Amino acid sequence: MSKQLELFPEEESKMKDSSNENELKPILDAEWCFQFFDNEPIVFAWNKEGVEAAPMVINVNSVEGEGVTFQQNGMFFKIFPRPISEQTKEKRNLEIQKEKNASKD
Repeated sequence: MSKQLELFPEEESKMKDSSNENELKPILDAEWCFQFFDNEPIVFAWNKEGVEAAPMVINVNSVEGEGVTFQQNGMFFKIFPRPISEQTKEKRNLEIQKEKNASKD
């Protein structure tokens, strides 16, 4: 199942759970987009015509300066690594503890 980051917890989640295999409809001739809010989607990749679309994979290595940036109308969306913060370490440790507790039940 997908897990959504709570970047905007005050907004209602509009994420669709696509884990039900019966509902999945493959796109034979696909393009991949990014979108800010309800603005026009921006196409950043597509499959070759007549070739089955492979999964889109964005690989960002954990190296300083590495990352992917999308831009639209002066807005930027960045995916990048950085050294882990103490706050994230605490969240990670809580998740690990929850998983351990769940496996004991």
